[in-house]
Amino acid sequence: MSEKWKKRLLSENKEKILSLLNKVKVVYTDVDATLVGPGGSIFSSPQGGYTLRAAQAILGCLKRGVDVTLVSGRNARQLFGDARLLGLKNYLAELGCEIVYDLGKRSVFTVGKLPFPGENPHEAIENSGAVDALLEHYRGRLEHHTPWSEGRECTFVFRGFIDVSEANEFLREKGFSALEVIDNGKIRNRGNLRADLPEVHAYHLLPRGFTKSHGVRKDRELRKLSRDSTVAVGDSPSDLEMASEVGVFFLVRNGVEAHPEIKEEIFNYENAFITQERMGEGFAEAIAFLIEEGAL
Repeated sequence: MSEKWKKRLLSENKEKILSLLNKVKVVYTDVDATLVGPGGSIFSSPQGGYTLRAAQAILGCLKRGVDVTLVSGRNARQLFGDARLLGLKNYLAELGCEIVYDLGKRSVFTVGKLPFPGENPHEAIENSGAVDALLEHYRGRLEHHTPWSEGRECTFVFRGFIDVSEANEFLREKGFSALEVIDNGKIRNRGNLRADLPEVHAYHLLPRGFTKSHGVRKDRELRKLSRDSTVAVGDSPSDLEMASEVGVFFLVRNGVEAHPEIKEEIFNYENAFITQERMGEGFAEAIAFLIEEGAL
């Protein structure tokens, strides 16, 4: 890690971090490559072995009455299982487009009405024709990210390898300016894509502007939470945007390594800091610091 990035390490900014926070009530966290390790297990260490650190960090939050809220591209049905197994109750599904409280007893769509017919945002996007247009334009380079693309109510999720800026310009040219494509990070599943793609990412097609940061802002409003009583943890550029809505954002180390663009983007946020550890161990590092300093 270069000297420039070291200036944003959690370990080098403890006093500043504490100055930005009041007593933390909610920890927003991404799931894949943040809370969980390789293979999607909370017990997988970044090095390929096993670890209890992320699970122990969650337990530390729960014992102190701090709510851990999952924020993910996964749909509400998928996050229900994740949350229940971890002893959690609240989550922001489909990049924050749906907020679910108390394991489904109450849910809120954060997406406004789209200019396409449909009973929910997912149906409206499908009826717009944008999905078919993208799949045809990027034939062989983009496909539905099955089975995670199933059971959705707000967004579409694909896997492939495309230029997001070019894709969004294509959507505008075709009359779908109410929608946008967001890169949700590198994945392993190559599906039936062309073999010559250098890597594969997950992409979401969703209403423009309705990102994780928007979902966090809506949740804070509904629960009357001040910014300085919340923190967020993530690994991707879409996670980093949550920094604008929380007191402090922690970027796990693997996010710096996996997303070259994030190395500069982090300096757009004065409250964003990098953990020394990766994935779930980075999450645990952030939580352990907050507990040790009495901020949690």
